Amino acid sequence: MALPLTEWKKVGEDIDPELKILDLSIPARLVPGKEQDSFEVVWEFLASGDGRPEDWQPMGKEMQRILEEHWAGGWTGTFHIKTKELAYGIDCAGMVQWNLSTQRRRPIRRQHKATTAILPKLLGRQKRLQCDVETHSAESAKLALRVAELEKELERLKSFQAEHSSQMMLQEPWRKSRQLDMSIRLQLPVGDGLFSVLEAALRSACPSDHYGVCEPIRHLRVTGLEQIRNLRLWKNYEFRKDQIRKELEGTWLTPVKSGFSACNWADLDPAVNEIMVLHGTSPDNIDLIANFGFDERLARPKGLYGQGIYFTDQSCKAFQYSGADGACHGCMIITRLLLGLPDFARGSLQGIKVEPLIDPLDPSKGRVHSVVAAPGTPINLGSTQVHQEYIIFNGAQAYPEMIVHFQT
Repeated sequence: MALPLTEWKKVGEDIDPELKILDLSIPARLVPGKEQDSFEVVWEFLASGDGRPEDWQPMGKEMQRILEEHWAGGWTGTFHIKTKELAYGIDCAGMVQWNLSTQRRRPIRRQHKATTAILPKLLGRQKRLQCDVETHSAESAKLALRVAELEKELERLKSFQAEHSSQMMLQEPWRKSRQLDMSIRLQLPVGDGLFSVLEAALRSACPSDHYGVCEPIRHLRVTGLEQIRNLRLWKNYEFRKDQIRKELEGTWLTPVKSGFSACNWADLDPAVNEIMVLHGTSPDNIDLIANFGFDERLARPKGLYGQGIYFTDQSCKAFQYSGADGACHGCMIITRLLLGLPDFARGSLQGIKVEPLIDPLDPSKGRVHSVVAAPGTPINLGSTQVHQEYIIFNGAQAYPEMIVHFQT
């Protein structure tokens, strides 16, 4: 126990006038402590002072005995110890003794010190610790080697990702110049770096405050990727983009940004609010969409925001329509979407079959190009919209870019 340096007492302070005087000339019974035989208790006083190096000295046997007896009986208050020649006061709280004649005060302390009986045990323990250190060093070397192997694997995956991104960027001008002439569905090899990129992006596209039915998407594992390369659909998409661009001439446009931004190869046009989104659908519809695109004539007539085609930038919403079966296998389509001039829904639009009018009082101003339903939008029966959704009423405004097969 160390001396509390801020609580030393001055001579004459806090001395109890009712102190009990203990006479060391009278034999006292030693109360056995709970310390093991391997250690002994030693009471010491600080012989040095005035800034000199500490010099702790053991007290005499009689003083050792009486202090330990008082310690065992409850170390509280203050008391006096009287010998044949001197008398001392003991301050238990401050761990201080003072000479009652000279009033000289010295710190005291109670220490546990090892006996010679414990030395063989300590040596044995030291050997065991040394063996443990050597074992841990060997394990650490193995872990370092494993880390180096994993870092090499990571670099390999990054190179795959870079290679695929480069390929996609090279194909982008082909789309722009309408020169695609390839098979419609191209399956990517499992080792492609895009697998890990999209897997991480889809997991993070589920908002952190969404739980319940949204929870499975946090454990999504991408099992397959197919790139869609449909020249006819791409021409229709580009034609519709040109139409929207002309319709927007001289119109102030509210920019819309998607929360799903993993496709860094896509050359998107913000002037027409072109974004990347997700569309969840069952595996039976994949081939129809890849070959014929999104068809608004097949949309559900009872959609909350009309009979349109629904998209989202939140993977948990797309998951609800992905056709995930009992084994949680499902499909999503990463899609380019033209929002153009959107209508930001202020409530349910159930029953409409075309885009809302820009100005209901003046039909000559035309119609918007899409509907955006943000979380918090009031809907039926006092409830509100939970997910971000984008709705179009012309299938040419969406181009299916990539089919994602997944398992949760």
